[in-house]
Amino acid sequence: MFLKGSASGAHSITLRQLALGLFAVASLSGCLSGSESPGIPTGGSGTPVTPAEVGTPIKVKDSATAVGHAAKVEQVTIKAFDGTDIALTVYYPTLAKGEAAPLLLHSHGFGGSRTTSLDFDEATQTSEIGVDVLQMAYNQKNAVAGRKGWYVISYDQRGHGDSGGNVSILDPNIEGKDFSTVLDWAQANLPNLGYRTKGNAPDPVVGTIGRSYGGAFQLIGAGLDGRVDAMVPGGTWYDLRYSLNPGGVPKTAYLDGLVAAGAQSNKGRYDQFLIQGLVEANTTGVVNDTIVKRLGSQGAVSYCDLTQNLPNGMTLKSIPAFFVQGATDVLFNLREGLQNFECYRKVNADSKLLFVKYGHSLSALRIQKDPAGELAGTGAKYAFNESLVWLKTAQNQCPATLYDQATGRCVIPLKDMMFQFLVQNLIGKNEANSKTYLGFDPVPVPEIAAVLEDSRPDPTAVAIQAKGADRPKLEGLRAASAFTASTQVVTGLLGVPSGLSSTQGSQLAQPVYVDLNNANLPGCYVGVPKATVKVEPVGLPSPEAPEVFVGLGLERADGTKTVLHDQITPIKGYGEKTLELPGISVRLQAGDKLTLNLQGYNPVFLTSFNRVPVPVNVSASVALPNTVTDSTGFCGQ
Repeated sequence: MFLKGSASGAHSITLRQLALGLFAVASLSGCLSGSESPGIPTGGSGTPVTPAEVGTPIKVKDSATAVGHAAKVEQVTIKAFDGTDIALTVYYPTLAKGEAAPLLLHSHGFGGSRTTSLDFDEATQTSEIGVDVLQMAYNQKNAVAGRKGWYVISYDQRGHGDSGGNVSILDPNIEGKDFSTVLDWAQANLPNLGYRTKGNAPDPVVGTIGRSYGGAFQLIGAGLDGRVDAMVPGGTWYDLRYSLNPGGVPKTAYLDGLVAAGAQSNKGRYDQFLIQGLVEANTTGVVNDTIVKRLGSQGAVSYCDLTQNLPNGMTLKSIPAFFVQGATDVLFNLREGLQNFECYRKVNADSKLLFVKYGHSLSALRIQKDPAGELAGTGAKYAFNESLVWLKTAQNQCPATLYDQATGRCVIPLKDMMFQFLVQNLIGKNEANSKTYLGFDPVPVPEIAAVLEDSRPDPTAVAIQAKGADRPKLEGLRAASAFTASTQVVTGLLGVPSGLSSTQGSQLAQPVYVDLNNANLPGCYVGVPKATVKVEPVGLPSPEAPEVFVGLGLERADGTKTVLHDQITPIKGYGEKTLELPGISVRLQAGDKLTLNLQGYNPVFLTSFNRVPVPVNVSASVALPNTVTDSTGFCGQ
């Protein structure tokens, strides 16, 4: 599931891990006992910082105690609200008496552990791109003379690494309270921590960063605690019910990987409800409503979507957030990144969204292409997300050192975009536009940018323009297509293993591609499609609800067909259903077209399929997102 990469940069689940996961699901069932959920933490004030306040210098809270210190690293263990040990690595920058520095708080992906050293070669680091930003913020290795370092804390989530307790998948009642405990410790123990006035009271200047599980800890923490001033969540979820159990069909490849991936760090320390859910998913194919409801409280949806009626003490606070989401991420697709962004953009105009190509991968199962191989020769590296963004922009808007004449792109390190965003919102816009402070030429960080699937290993990103005077919004759909002709699909094991993309492992059973009558107009399509799908029996209905997998296919002018972004979503049962498909970010040129993609089995849903093969007739009408425009005209070419 939410995996932290190893030193090799791998973020995929291997066959061995899946086998271990399936074994562990059976063997751990009943071994762990659940715990009572304590009360919700109150956190900080939640009062937004005004733009004027962001522009003011940060100051120490008390000059008498801001004694300064030389650079050092400490391994610290603190006690959580319930006495559980929480392990931190704390980086103290070199600061003189009275000098103030913000705090950058980091945590790891699921099955990972905190970052205990920043003394690595940044040029070859491939485990997790966000760690590069920690190194930049700490400013000790390859130091930039024009800025002082920041405090950095990286900590082990409960049930991971050296922390105690059991994993509850970032329950706001448990891990959410740990978040506030870490900030309490920071305020009490970082002598030169910087403050600004927030709500007429001094408030610490705090940023957060992390990927996957390390992205979600920020959303849970920020929903509870008002001390966060900027965050950079990457490749994370909006609603775990959708991520792990879309349409009531468990995504068992990653659910089983949850156990396998944490074998070393977690050591089997899972809350009982997780083990119960895993067993149910792999045996009955249905996760009970109590567990599903609990998962719904453990993401931004619990405070962003008020229609969910999930009171848990979290509230939406005005925090600038920079969301980075991967199109081919088969765990958390672009739809969830867009939902997170639109939630925060409603309350803070400085929020940003970047769609990249890669994310959580099942390449080790040979049903997705290996991102590292795809990026070979481009200068980028795969560390959860690609490390370079190839932005189509005017040459005079790109630093000369970053402009690639051959492609007409501004080739921007993703870590620079992230750090510059944090600098703008923690230190100030002047510093964010200063090479002296940043240590690199300031780079364009659009409000919304999307890497487009355009058949290049280093695909083009565009900055999406606002439509009219309103803010840029990726919403609104074109008119829906006519219903496709009824197509027969056999569900169940006769489709094993149908594919996500054109790899050797996926060709054992090809997806079925069905033409749409309005999906060949050239342009850039970025957003969330919607489909109305009819599933009808062939002959007598089956007593077992059929499970069909639907998505979009991409057919290029040369006849090459692939499943768009490797994304698919399940539909369970007969009848007509309207649903949102995974988000898309693709450029169609003359002769290209999008199609409907149908499958009777999909390996992302490893053990979720019809035990008895069932033939069904499927037809669908699809509404695609409106095309977007960019200032260079690239999307109109």
